[in-house]
Amino acid sequence: MNNNAYKSLSKGYMMFLLPGLLLLSIFYIYPVLSAVYMSMTNWDGVSRTHDFVGFSNYLTAATDGRFLNALSFTLQYAFVSTVLSNIIALSVALALVKKIKFRNTFRAIYFFPAVLSMLIIGYIWQQIFYNVIPYIGERINVEALQTNMLGNQDLAFWALVIVTVWQASAILVVIYMAGLQTVPEDVYESAAIDGASGWKQFFKITLPLIVPSITICFILAMKQHLMVYDYIVALTGGGPGFATESVTLLIYNLGFLNNRFGYGTAVALMLFVFIIIVSIIQISYLRKKEVQL
Repeated sequence: MNNNAYKSLSKGYMMFLLPGLLLLSIFYIYPVLSAVYMSMTNWDGVSRTHDFVGFSNYLTAATDGRFLNALSFTLQYAFVSTVLSNIIALSVALALVKKIKFRNTFRAIYFFPAVLSMLIIGYIWQQIFYNVIPYIGERINVEALQTNMLGNQDLAFWALVIVTVWQASAILVVIYMAGLQTVPEDVYESAAIDGASGWKQFFKITLPLIVPSITICFILAMKQHLMVYDYIVALTGGGPGFATESVTLLIYNLGFLNNRFGYGTAVALMLFVFIIIVSIIQISYLRKKEVQL
């Protein structure tokens, strides 16, 4: 290839790349750089002027009790919801891949929560926790069910986890089913001939062969749960008190209710970096498991 042809080909590549690079710069790079600068100011979100305060907002967050409480809640919520949703999704997927009657109907039923808006789900479950469960508790005379979980600081956390796991499991079931269907049937037949029980087949054959699906499900679930906002707005609003205030809800409250836009942006960037770190750790750990297996 001569130099003229090479230059012509390079120009062709650049012509195709420029629209994508332009969109990336406008909608990603510029907003991120603007957010980094804004996080180092004391802008209230309204005024036309603001002062540059450097890393003051980040240092404030490190000692802010409300932020630390929100971070603690978010981490606990994300960990518990991720583990439970993956366990339930894998259990349901194992049942649905078997040749049972009305299998396709059950698949549609289990996937139904995934097509609903998170806010709609939150408002539906709010009525269930406020009215349905206490009513049932009164009818069957069970005192534990007569309490409104969303109004109790100790139970509100678990109410959110229940709703989250119910909705998040739907997508994960589809991913796990796709992974399970790639496992050859003759592998199970050979294991059964060798005398391997159902549990031994699950731990020695099924789990190792669906590690790629497990990697995807855990990363998607953890990222989604660390950024939880919709459920909390619809169900508890961060209450009782600040018991269920997540980091994302705190960011909204700081920027739009407390007029601390600069500080809220700093908290948002801290969450952004934290999610990247967690995702990298997850990918590194689970990828090693894939290689080892």
